[in-house]
Amino acid sequence: MSQSIETIVSSRPVTMGGNLSYNHNYEMLPDSSSSYYYLSGSLNTKFFGVVDVPVSFSYTNNKFTKNMAMPFNRFSLSPSYKGYTVYIGYNSMTFSKYTMSGHDYFGGGFGYSGSGPWSTEAFFGRLRKAIMPDSSTNDAGYARIGGGLKVGYSSDRYGISVNAIKIHDRENSVDFTGFEDQYVAPKDNTAASISLNVKPLNCITIAGEYAVSQMNENSQPISENTPSTSTMYHAFDANITYTAAIGSIGVSYDRLPPNYETLGGYYFAEDEEQVAVNLSANISDKATLSGSFGYRHDNLDNQQTVTNKSFAYSLDASATPVERLSLSASVNNDQSYTNLRDNIEQLTMMSEFEDLDTNEYSRLNLTASFGANYTTKPSEIISNSFTSSFSYNTTSDEQRYDTTTANSNIYNLNLGSNTSFLIPKISAGINVSMSKTDTESQKYKMLTLTGSLSKSFACGLSLSSAYTYAATKTDTLNSAITNLRATAAYALFKKHNLSLSFCYIHNPMSITMLNRYTLSFTYSYAFTIIGDKKKKEEDNE
Repeated sequence: MSQSIETIVSSRPVTMGGNLSYNHNYEMLPDSSSSYYYLSGSLNTKFFGVVDVPVSFSYTNNKFTKNMAMPFNRFSLSPSYKGYTVYIGYNSMTFSKYTMSGHDYFGGGFGYSGSGPWSTEAFFGRLRKAIMPDSSTNDAGYARIGGGLKVGYSSDRYGISVNAIKIHDRENSVDFTGFEDQYVAPKDNTAASISLNVKPLNCITIAGEYAVSQMNENSQPISENTPSTSTMYHAFDANITYTAAIGSIGVSYDRLPPNYETLGGYYFAEDEEQVAVNLSANISDKATLSGSFGYRHDNLDNQQTVTNKSFAYSLDASATPVERLSLSASVNNDQSYTNLRDNIEQLTMMSEFEDLDTNEYSRLNLTASFGANYTTKPSEIISNSFTSSFSYNTTSDEQRYDTTTANSNIYNLNLGSNTSFLIPKISAGINVSMSKTDTESQKYKMLTLTGSLSKSFACGLSLSSAYTYAATKTDTLNSAITNLRATAAYALFKKHNLSLSFCYIHNPMSITMLNRYTLSFTYSYAFTIIGDKKKKEEDNE
């Protein structure tokens, strides 16, 4: 309390600052051209040094925002005081992996996590906007509204938390007249979970969570012959862990029934039961090891003709055998989700804002990777670093609101080197990448060579360029993609940053985009409207 009073007395009544960024892209194709911009910014106001009121926004005129379930144009306001926070606008919350799990929403929220044992979170808003049916898309969907509450209590020896959500589709938000073939039923969902952790001894921790989800797949029956269908799902997990000076060991159990889901998450693993042993160890001051080993199976309700059984494992290791050399390796077959893009898609992106409306996710079924990094002994003139990595993934593609299967095997090998001349401030790098992808519909291989060069000047100007050549071979054709990027950036008074970049892509695999040119201008400004005099003097130096 005395510290808060001291902060209030020594601080200005109001300080205000933030940043603003503007990006404009002009794109030229063989038969068309387009111009679009992105504007984003944030403003933080602080009262008496203890109350924060941050505001952020983003806006674009790009046409892809027209039919998105969660648009890119958004703003958020999150004022806070001590442990209290209010959320207004676009945000996301996570209550539990079984209920509200990182889903975006537009509305309001509240959170408290102070120095005491109690904590709470709450939200209410729109999780998805209505998407009207039309002849060019099959992604029509209702506006999805919901809210939830989480309350927790934690002490040195035990902790408990309870949360619940209620989410439903607004039945009248979409009119399917004339598009009856695209009709989808509105859903209604109520989910809740309770989690508990107990520490009977300093070296032992027991934790677990139990969740229920009542899902109504059709909250608006078409007729009396098609009544609403409501199903209750139960999921839970538990674990016990023993911790010692050299590491820890524990046993965990997870069970998720078939078709388990809530409207508060994008994806949920389901129809799976798993028992595992988890361990971590500090082998020495130069190496660490952690892993999980267990048994899992599906077909929990015995409705499938085949039951899949497997040995579940996850192993991570890292080491620094000699000075300046670091090694890492991991392998696991735990199912997880990621927004995974293939090499061709990444290579042909013209800007960092491209394809922001993507809702494609991939489920990683098996992942293995190895990495090594070595840095030579630095000198006052030059420094060198060498990197290498290899990864292997098996995946199946998933859509955020629709599910399709397109299994694939992806292999990637990367070798890179970077040299920096410290006195003239010049850096040069080269990278070699080999990729092989096998999917159900096609196979392709790619060899990529990339060279980069950058130069910094004392006046605040920096120049950089990169050239990439990628030779691609598919089942039906051989081609080579060329990518050239050049950027000039200038920093003025530590507040203003300007950059102008040019990108050229020659892609014979795409007839409509054989040659693409993009010119991009970016300006960012960090400002202080009301601030401490000392800080203003430092910024102006």
